[in-house]
Amino acid sequence: MILYFSGTGNTRYVAKSIANLTDDQSYFIPDHKAAELKMTGDRLVVCFPVYSWGVPPIVIDYIRQLSDEFIATLRSRDIPVVMVCTYGDDAARTEEMLSKVFAQRGVKVRGAWGITMPNVYVLLPGFDVDDPEVAQKKLDHSSTRIREIVMKITKGEWESDLVIGSMPGLKSRVVYPLYKKWGINPRRWITSQECVGCGKCVEACPMQNIVMHSGRPKWGKNCVSCTSCYHHCPTDAISYGSITKGKGHYFCHLPPLKK
Repeated sequence: MILYFSGTGNTRYVAKSIANLTDDQSYFIPDHKAAELKMTGDRLVVCFPVYSWGVPPIVIDYIRQLSDEFIATLRSRDIPVVMVCTYGDDAARTEEMLSKVFAQRGVKVRGAWGITMPNVYVLLPGFDVDDPEVAQKKLDHSSTRIREIVMKITKGEWESDLVIGSMPGLKSRVVYPLYKKWGINPRRWITSQECVGCGKCVEACPMQNIVMHSGRPKWGKNCVSCTSCYHHCPTDAISYGSITKGKGHYFCHLPPLKK
């Protein structure tokens, strides 16, 4: 079983590729209620993008809401649980964070891998998407990396193989909590006069958090700061206050790998 969350397509591409290469089923977290999910297959692979050097809050909440029956199945069948995360540069203490959440349910995370993908985060000063050449280089290498990870998973060769980066404690234990408290603010999303009312932001939102009101998008309270709406806007009309002014756009359109 592959559980995944993705906003701008990077992790969707990875999760769907792993599912195809392992003959497993993939489950997009927003589409399935955690309390009703039934464990299938012989492994649980949790895939997600690193958010501000940590696990996206939506993923943490989902794991905590998994039913006791689901967790009991993991334990009784000794099903291996592993994580595969995507990041633009590094993961810091993300593995430690996810392991702690599962440990609270009595489950051990046995393996952890990271895949470098194009940067998508634009909601803080100094953060922007990669130059096209850098992004393409990362994408070109991703297929090889995914196949390497799948080989490890199918053979049961558990390891921790991520780019930790510099000052991981500061990033995951100081910056991440600040991001959780202040970095997810749907009220900061606005549209300019360039908005043509196409509704692509509504379609792109994985949380179904955007509705059209008088021909303009309106954000609800269920935002997870995935930036999918921003990256999908064809007229560059969506912005996060003034922070995203002049920044680039990106979305992963790669088809999932196949055997």
